[in-house]
Amino acid sequence: MANRGTPPSSSPFVNPADVRNRALASDNYIWQNAGKFSFYIDEQVRQYFITLRVVIARDGRVLTVDVAQSSGARSIDETILAGVRRNSPYLPLPPEIAGDRATFLVPLSTARARF
Repeated sequence: MANRGTPPSSSPFVNPADVRNRALASDNYIWQNAGKFSFYIDEQVRQYFITLRVVIARDGRVLTVDVAQSSGARSIDETILAGVRRNSPYLPLPPEIAGDRATFLVPLSTARARF
């Protein structure tokens, strides 16, 4: 006889198509906002790479942003963090991204001007 007080357990299996669709939705969201992650940095000595951890609310507001991997130059890191905060809000999260917020790892690089 089944125990009626216990809900059925969820399956331990994950549909790979669901995982792929969520990843694609995240990638697409970052690309749609790429222009807002781009801003001028007055640094022409070398190129820097940085990875940010950005938490965005369903309505597109930046909840938190921090450095996941530093560029190695604190002034560059701080300039980029300030730019991400300043450019908020971003686009609202698409329906394919569940929850009231989403966390993104955003790799960025500074590009030197070429004359």
